Amino acid sequence: MPQATTGNNIRLGLFVAAGLGCLLAILFLLGRRQSVFSQKIVVRADFRNVSGLIPGNNVRLGGITVGIIKKIRIINDTTVRVEMSLDRDVRPFVHRNTIAAIGTDGLVGNTIVNLTAARGAAAGASPLVSPGDILPTRNPVGIDAMLGTLDVSNKNLVAITRDLRLITGRLSEENAFWKLLDDEQLAQNVRKSMQNTAAAAGQLNQAAHDVQLLTHGVRAGGGPAGYLFTDTAFAGRFGHAAQQLAGTSDTLAATLAVLKRQVQTVDGPLHTLLTDTALSRQLRQSATNVAQGTASFHQNMDALQHNFLLRGYFRRQAKKQARAAGM
Repeated sequence: MPQATTGNNIRLGLFVAAGLGCLLAILFLLGRRQSVFSQKIVVRADFRNVSGLIPGNNVRLGGITVGIIKKIRIINDTTVRVEMSLDRDVRPFVHRNTIAAIGTDGLVGNTIVNLTAARGAAAGASPLVSPGDILPTRNPVGIDAMLGTLDVSNKNLVAITRDLRLITGRLSEENAFWKLLDDEQLAQNVRKSMQNTAAAAGQLNQAAHDVQLLTHGVRAGGGPAGYLFTDTAFAGRFGHAAQQLAGTSDTLAATLAVLKRQVQTVDGPLHTLLTDTALSRQLRQSATNVAQGTASFHQNMDALQHNFLLRGYFRRQAKKQARAAGM
């Protein structure tokens, strides 16, 4: 009996020792998870709304858990101060300008605090965080604000749906719209108009191409226009002709000036011819006398041709002229 009792006590002692070992291991793992056995540094952050944050929730830096929420207390009606216990090992990575923001662990997980390093030129210029420092915060978008925005969007969607329903109802009641859709002639006209537009566009492109070729030819000196615009010898001859024309114009102007002076001169012949009325009457009388003398001469010649003394002479002259014409 004493030996059996001793064996039971030994087994009981071993069982108790194993249970204590397991308990210590579990406590160590839980403490390690909650960073109980590591050195801590306490920092603070002020928020307007903590959105369900409670002591014991995690604090993360870059997605890695670096501490826990130690304490939450209300400062005033607009400020809630959160004390965070951070591992001292992460102190070299946390600066005084590190931003603290409230988030969630996944979509429906626990509320946590996310630490985000500041960006820009002032990121590395800020000193490292010290115990008791207050970190700057960023207020997240709350669920209530999102639900309010969603409520407004739903109301707008209902109004838009109602308007679309009214429009479709009116379109269904009106036959003109459906007749317009069923009109094959309208579709053909539209198709023909599009074809005409395409043809006109093609003609415009061809005209633009022709103009481009013409301008290239003119620049290259091809064609009459290119010859006119690019031939320097022609330009010189044209300038010389212009100079000669200018000289001719000057000579003509000088001649007209001389004639004008002669007309204006009382003793000049042109003045006499243009202004003397007696001389013009004499010239007309002389012309009349010459015409009368010419008529009388023709009568006399006709009389001589019919005279019997000179008739043979005129006949011989006529025959000679006929033979000369026949040769």
